[in-house]
Formats: sequence, structure tokens, C-alpha cells
Amino acid sequence: MFSYLQPADKPVVEGLERFELRMGASQAEYNPLRCIPGNTPNGERLSRWTLTPEQRQAIADGADIFLELCTFNNPMNPIRMAVADEINSAFVTHGYKLDELEKAKIG
Repeated sequence: MFSYLQPADKPVVEGLERFELRMGASQAEYNPLRCIPGNTPNGERLSRWTLTPEQRQAIADGADIFLELCTFNNPMNPIRMAVADEINSAFVTHGYKLDELEKAKIG
């Protein structure tokens, strides 16, 4: 079995929808990807992905997850992958410095 994971059709982090960008929305060759951009020097982008029941079963049975990145022949950027049911919005707000971004918009 080889099947691609798809972006989740729900907020990246509940309650932080106002920070989301939709990457690739105007590019037919890409699936639109909701992400939260970090307000940090690292320029993080947090996205949320989902698995089909068959993919979940394959992982439970020992299948691995493969990551393919288009680098466009530039050096590969560091990445991290995680598994969670939900993510704490305060953790993302603090780590991505979203509170500072929001203060800047108000001020």
C-alpha cells in the first residue's frame, strides 16, 4: 500500500483560525494547505494532516510514514513531524509568537 496523506479539512488549531494562511489555493497542481505561520526568525509553518481508516490501520500494523519534499534544488530545510489528537492553542500561540503578531496589528 502506498497512499498519500491529505491535509485535514478542519482548523490547524481550534481557536487560532484567524492566523491561518491557505497555501497553494490558487495553484491547481497543489492541494490547498491550511497552515499557521510562525512570527519567528525560523519562519515555521504548522499544518494538520489526516489519515484514512486504511492508513491508520496500516500504521497500527507497522507501516512507516514517508516524507517527500520539493526542495526546488535548494538545501533541504529542517522539518519535524508529530502525532496528536489536538494541540494546545496556548502552546502554539506562545511558541509561534502569535500574541506578539496580534499586538502589532492592534497597535
